[in-house]
Amino acid sequence: MKVRFPDGFLFGTATAAHQVEGDNKWNDWWYYEQIGKLPYKSGKACNHWELYKDDIELMAELGYNAYRFSIEWSRLFPEEGRFNEEAFNRYREIIELLLKKGITPSVTLHHFTSPLWFMKKGGFAKDENLRYWEQYVDKAAELLKGVELVATFNEPMELVIEGYLTGNWPPFWGDAEKAFTVEANILRAHRIAHELLSGRFKVGVVKSSPLIRPLSPASAEVAREVDSLQNWYFLDAVFSGELKTPLGTVRTGESDADFIGVNYYTLHLIGNVDPVEGLYRYDFGGYGRTQMGWKICPEGIYAVLKEASRYERPIYVTENGIATLNDAERIDFIAQHLYHVARALKDGVDVRGYFYWSLMDNYEWDKGFEPKFGLVEVGANFRRIPRESARFYGTVAREKRLELNPVEEPTP
Repeated sequence: MKVRFPDGFLFGTATAAHQVEGDNKWNDWWYYEQIGKLPYKSGKACNHWELYKDDIELMAELGYNAYRFSIEWSRLFPEEGRFNEEAFNRYREIIELLLKKGITPSVTLHHFTSPLWFMKKGGFAKDENLRYWEQYVDKAAELLKGVELVATFNEPMELVIEGYLTGNWPPFWGDAEKAFTVEANILRAHRIAHELLSGRFKVGVVKSSPLIRPLSPASAEVAREVDSLQNWYFLDAVFSGELKTPLGTVRTGESDADFIGVNYYTLHLIGNVDPVEGLYRYDFGGYGRTQMGWKICPEGIYAVLKEASRYERPIYVTENGIATLNDAERIDFIAQHLYHVARALKDGVDVRGYFYWSLMDNYEWDKGFEPKFGLVEVGANFRRIPRESARFYGTVAREKRLELNPVEEPTP
């Protein structure tokens, strides 16, 4: 079976600053790593901050035509009021080299980490702190020349849920009221960034978007609630200007998104609410699983893309990948998911690109370095070792087509 993609379709890879750069010493994650609140330290990570030229050269050699990465706010502003010109110039060099190599840069302004000084002031929990975000975005705009796609936030609901609602991630708050305040201010921060950057860049937002389905007919209503909360609640608020929380409706100001980024990894089968924990129960049986414990469900990306098309904006698959020690499994994962992306395109969904997560094995937040998502292995002394999957994906990117064994169409 042959699958073809249109001219102009982006085939890229993705990373995030704290996960690959190394020595990001000025943000909240680094702080909690050092005091033992997080189980693993990022350290030098992949040393991408020093090896970016080699990494970009490798992307070009492999045939990828796009690269999604994030700017580390705390590198540009390591202290309140202090701007780091050296970091600014380094990011500028990265963008210019990507453009020189014919690789389309896609930049994310906030990928989970915030400056420690900003967090000590209350971070996004305080309305008055949005002025610091505005200062950062205004300065970041100066280095983005040549960039077409700018995402304001990566997976804002994951940040809110893990950091503020459950308290599993920095800043470990576990406070529902503060969580909704933070979410409202992140929406305001998106609006501020869109207003500052619109006209010069295409400005969007990137959402974590698993396929969510009921475990049984009895949990259908619960599954709908979870799907709304996790997948569409934030985007609905972006366009409506109203955040509807269990504590009431908050007016955040009507905004827009020039594109929608979909991060798709897995399927969640939802059971009923746990009577003790008060949380939704996720079932993880019955499917192949990754090192992260996530179900492998390629057809789910089709359903999520179809649903996201309701916003009538261009869509990019900004992350899709598998943590595995079996590279043949990674090749199959990419092929099967791209098949279903092609199905969505054929059925009229405006999908403009696909970014595999990740270019290389990296620091996977609270999971450390054990999960292997990379097309490229990072060996001793940060040696880059492309896997066969890296070459397979490069061939797809160059030829804009793939051949795969017949795939059984999913039951509607």
